Amino acid sequence: MKPPEDKEMPLQEHLAELRRRLLRVFIVFVIGIAIVFRFSGRMINDFWNYVLPNTKVYVVAPTEWFMVQLTFSFSVVFVAVYPYLVYELYQFAKPGLYEHERKFVKTFLPFSYILFLVGVALGLFVVVPKVFSVSMLFNMGADPFLTAKKTLYSALKIILTFGLSFQIPVLAVIAVRVGLIDSKWLKSKRWIVYLAVFILATNLTLDISGISQIIVLSLVVVMYEFSIVLARIMEKNIKGTG
Repeated sequence: MKPPEDKEMPLQEHLAELRRRLLRVFIVFVIGIAIVFRFSGRMINDFWNYVLPNTKVYVVAPTEWFMVQLTFSFSVVFVAVYPYLVYELYQFAKPGLYEHERKFVKTFLPFSYILFLVGVALGLFVVVPKVFSVSMLFNMGADPFLTAKKTLYSALKIILTFGLSFQIPVLAVIAVRVGLIDSKWLKSKRWIVYLAVFILATNLTLDISGISQIIVLSLVVVMYEFSIVLARIMEKNIKGTG
């Protein structure tokens, strides 16, 4: 038996529906970035003084500060708009879900954003300041030359990675509940995921010390292994109620 709203649609119509929803998200992103960009310079200075007090910020290219402002604005808007992005994706998938699956997903969506904010806050207020303060100890008394691009990109990557990594258990539970995957699938793909995360973190980061990569990979491993445990618990609950 199919879900009540699951209609046979050509692939082109599915893609068109997805494109319409992603376009809405894109428009919201553009508007948000345009608003935040106006205040991004002051926000970056406040952020810099918080994570690296008593240090100067340098730029080494004419367009560097503009790109830093744009990236910073995108990151701020992403945190704010994330629930809307998830909502649009849920609305796209909704016709293919049964009523009990919809209730389950809708129950977890607010919890998902809370976990996302917890991860962002942990990265912002705990991890990044600690990592930067420890890194500064290895300067051996030299005056550090900290460029805006390399420093802020590393910080933002850690912060957003913490937020997104906290989504892994939620996504795993939802996927198991609607029958997309199971704990065995998660276990069989763990090393592929870890390798992909390591390669991605290595290529995206501008931190040659390797600290950012280690933090990102360690967090993903912990969250992924925790997801496997939650998937097993969810499977037992499904069998118990089935």
